[in-house]
Amino acid sequence: MGSIVLIDGAPIGQPTASNVRSQTLDVAAGAHTVEIRIVDRIVYREDTYVAIGERTVVIVKSGSGS
Repeated sequence: MGSIVLIDGAPIGQPTASNVRSQTLDVAAGAHTVEIRIVDRIVYREDTYVAIGERTVVIVKSGSGS
């Protein structure tokens, strides 16, 4: 199953089957909620703030689970 990135509840970017590829997403300045979902399950959630002209990096890493 692939994952999808949501910003403030809206899907953005491309669904991915793995986490080996980074995505650059343009968002307006202000507070945002970043979520990663697989099917209907939230597997990652972070609140972040982006200032005008600022670039914010959100790094999501998955564990091996072993």
